[in-house]
Amino acid sequence: MKNSYPIAIIGGYDSISKSFFLKIKQINDKSIFVNLNEKNINGKGIFNFKIFELKEILNILRKHSIKKILFLGKIIRPNLSDFKSDGLIDKYIPLFLKLYKKGDGKILDSILEIFKREGFTILSPKKVSNSFFFNNSELCNSISNIDKIDLNKSINLLNDLSKYDNAQAAVIVNGYIIAIEAAEGTDNLLERVALVRKKINQLNNKAGLLVKIPKKNQSRLIDLPVIGLRTLKLVKKANLKGIAINAQLTIVHNKDNLLKFAKENKINIYKI
Repeated sequence: MKNSYPIAIIGGYDSISKSFFLKIKQINDKSIFVNLNEKNINGKGIFNFKIFELKEILNILRKHSIKKILFLGKIIRPNLSDFKSDGLIDKYIPLFLKLYKKGDGKILDSILEIFKREGFTILSPKKVSNSFFFNNSELCNSISNIDKIDLNKSINLLNDLSKYDNAQAAVIVNGYIIAIEAAEGTDNLLERVALVRKKINQLNNKAGLLVKIPKKNQSRLIDLPVIGLRTLKLVKKANLKGIAINAQLTIVHNKDNLLKFAKENKINIYKI
């Protein structure tokens, strides 16, 4: 942990954001969590709000002397029909309307912009803690030619798709596109890959990569790719040779267990 000042995590309360919250509470117990999803979470320092309750959110942040914010955890896409006036959110509705049709990434950018305008500093997850990121030394340095072909093709594919703001991951096996991540998320993507590979009689052949990278033009402060032990278990189920990530921009949950599982099951983790 690099900083001892109180931090507010704003986002959805899930396994990775919970782990971050426990980490920062160990350093500064005045840190808080603002949960924006429908399910209320009970716990010390956790506050539950609707995404449009901006005035109350800002009041809580200022009451707890928060100046720095970390956005983490999946936030359910807001429905504009649910928005209600709170005397402050109204002035930002034109910003939401302008970006709403441009995709989830633009909505997230607008949320960042609102808090910046209100005087808060937005932190990157890596600035808060290195323990949720791989070091380059922990990843594979060498890559076979066939894996390199799958890797490069996946990167080019995902970068091309970035303009549509809808994919962070893809699986390519021996040069063939098996699946591209849609709204279902990476875990369901890998479940789909296992079914497809079984259907075309490839499942007994260990080959191919899951490539997971940030969208080309997305903010590096929010919605970064996340992998965990379940990711690798599904990579094993789909009988892929490994995964490839940007170590600086990929959040890792339970890193030690993940590395142990990768070694035991001969799953390569490549750096991009």
